[in-house]
Amino acid sequence: MLPLSFFWGEMAGLLICQIMLFLCLLPSIFGCADQAVKTPPSESPKPAHRLLQITDQPTSSKDWSMFMANLQFSGHSVDASLKPPLSLCWKFKTGGQILASPIVVNGTVYVGSSDGILYALDAKIWKVKWTFRVEGSIRNAVVFWNNRIFFSSANNMIYALSAETGDKIWEYKSQSWVNTSPVASLGQVYFGAYSDKIYVFNAVTGKLIRSVRRGVQIGGIEYVCGQGKLAPVAAEHQTNQWRNLVPFSQSLAVSANNVVYIGARDNKIYAIDISSKEQIWAYETDGYIDAVPAISDGMLYVASCDGYIYAFENGTGTRQQVKRKPGRTGTIVSDNRKVYETAGLEQAKLRLNDGVEVDIINRDSLCYQIALPSGETGWVDWTSIGVFDQKDEISFNTVVCSNVETLNLVTGAESPHWSPNGRLIAFLRRKNLSGQYWKANELWIMDPISNESRRLCSGDFYNPNLSWSFDGNFITFEAYHQGESYVWVIDRFAKNLTRLIRGDAPAWSPIANRVAFRRWEEGVDTIYLINVDKTGLKKIVGIPVEGKISTFTYLSPPVWSPNGQDLALGMDRQYFKDGYASVQIYEINGKKSKEFFTQSQRVGQISWSQDASKVMYVTTGNLKRDPILDKRIHLTSINLPSQARIIKHTSPSWSPTGDRVVFMEREDCMGVQWKVWLLELEKKQMVAIARTKKFLTAVEWLPSGDRICLWHTSKYLRGGEYRPAKTKGWVVKIN
Repeated sequence: MLPLSFFWGEMAGLLICQIMLFLCLLPSIFGCADQAVKTPPSESPKPAHRLLQITDQPTSSKDWSMFMANLQFSGHSVDASLKPPLSLCWKFKTGGQILASPIVVNGTVYVGSSDGILYALDAKIWKVKWTFRVEGSIRNAVVFWNNRIFFSSANNMIYALSAETGDKIWEYKSQSWVNTSPVASLGQVYFGAYSDKIYVFNAVTGKLIRSVRRGVQIGGIEYVCGQGKLAPVAAEHQTNQWRNLVPFSQSLAVSANNVVYIGARDNKIYAIDISSKEQIWAYETDGYIDAVPAISDGMLYVASCDGYIYAFENGTGTRQQVKRKPGRTGTIVSDNRKVYETAGLEQAKLRLNDGVEVDIINRDSLCYQIALPSGETGWVDWTSIGVFDQKDEISFNTVVCSNVETLNLVTGAESPHWSPNGRLIAFLRRKNLSGQYWKANELWIMDPISNESRRLCSGDFYNPNLSWSFDGNFITFEAYHQGESYVWVIDRFAKNLTRLIRGDAPAWSPIANRVAFRRWEEGVDTIYLINVDKTGLKKIVGIPVEGKISTFTYLSPPVWSPNGQDLALGMDRQYFKDGYASVQIYEINGKKSKEFFTQSQRVGQISWSQDASKVMYVTTGNLKRDPILDKRIHLTSINLPSQARIIKHTSPSWSPTGDRVVFMEREDCMGVQWKVWLLELEKKQMVAIARTKKFLTAVEWLPSGDRICLWHTSKYLRGGEYRPAKTKGWVVKIN
């Protein structure tokens, strides 16, 4: 047995050796840690700080640095100065609906939009600090950590940006659908992905540390991921008790200074006193407020589906508002419009989105000088802005429009069609709303000058398409007789009604008294011609129906070329095994001359240019379910189909006197529903004609070539009752 003194001497010596070895290795250990830090490519190399990876630099107590304010999802701010009633300080328009909740850090508001842009805005005044564009929409809040911004987009990309400049630091492509706001803590950033996956990244390098399922602990708090949503197991916001006090709400509640703020689907943001549970303030926007508000430094920030983010301050606040300059007010008419420093339209300073109102200071032949909401001035191309005057809920651009007249059709009128000479309007009237399918009961015409309407005939009309003769004296239509569909002809005086032949979807020739129609039987869709005196029946082509047949639907008429020598047919998915629709063009001798293929299930609204060199058609039901391609107008040259132009969205109409097109665009933000555009093909420019919150059903050129007509048909459900529709038109001159 060794002496005890020897044992302690050995232990002491070993301990001293271990300490010396550790001190010798210490520089190399930390040196390796430093080398492992990857310098972001968008930043200049700088010394790495180990503490950056393991500690959080605190933000100010007035900041709102993540979704629901903190890791506990309390939605509570310590701000003691915000007190309703509030007043609007500024609002900023993005290019799409805002579903993502804003955050506010160091005097900057960060918010993503469905237009695929992340905006960094000044928190106190209307000002853009920077923007960052991605390919997918941004539907969730960003998170701030140590001067970095982290977020995801709908195309499954994850990004890290510099909070100051918007420069990209790193990115990552997820294999799963990322559908939640990220969380950052202690040098790590967490993303929830569908259905229950959680990605954990090194916040500095972007390296994927691990991925786990269902649950994870973040900053000592248990989080769980379900349906792609990452949230604390026991969130502290207690929203349910406040949702019961407002109309239907999808938002979460936030609070400050004994007041709760919550958005609702009646387009309002509400303030509720916590003690009394009474509503003490509300503000109405033009869209749902599903995004969670943010509170910072005495201000409330609210994002709406109308595309705006609103900044509110106390109603008694003394902040100086930008005063509007005297003169006309203009409205930016589409997204991403450049504002330039000078009238030479060089050196763009920023971009404005659709709906922003600005004061017009000056105008030259090509551009307007405008005052921005910040008080600065700039120049825009004249097509970027419209000066609108409202009539019956439709705002017309007075720069290009004048002499607006209204038309009120009889109750129950639907599917109006102008005669080729512009003197009469034919329409179907649906008085009885019963039945499984749409069916009108009467055919009428109206004189738009005298406003007199009269019924031509009654019948069972399942197809809303009507076709005038080239001289405006006759109308052909499809109606049922003894359980089968027939082609009929009636004169405008209702003296002669002729049951022409069994068939569907007739179209009158633009040069002769004959009709093209379809007949679908035994799996073949056959196109025929027949003279209106019942002679000259001729088969053009028989097209087999090889795909999956849809449930009951009416057929669209063949579309005559202006010279009467060709017919264009919209062939929906049911004709083809692959399910893709196409447009086929046949000469009247039966020869197929062209076919335009699509990636959609349906194609319709075909029309020809006056010189028959181009066709337009509208595709719907894209098989890949890509919203960018669905419901689009295709403008195609007959001889150069590969150079087709695709525009949003529907109801295209050619000018009868020139190379101009009018069409309707469905707005992707709430508020404005439809915009009407004039496309000048030769000048290669688009000019706004009108914008409205009403639901428009069609726009078309009148035969004179200097006027267009906008149509609105109401819904059947009005005032809690189902009633026959009301159709109204606006005829406007195009200058």
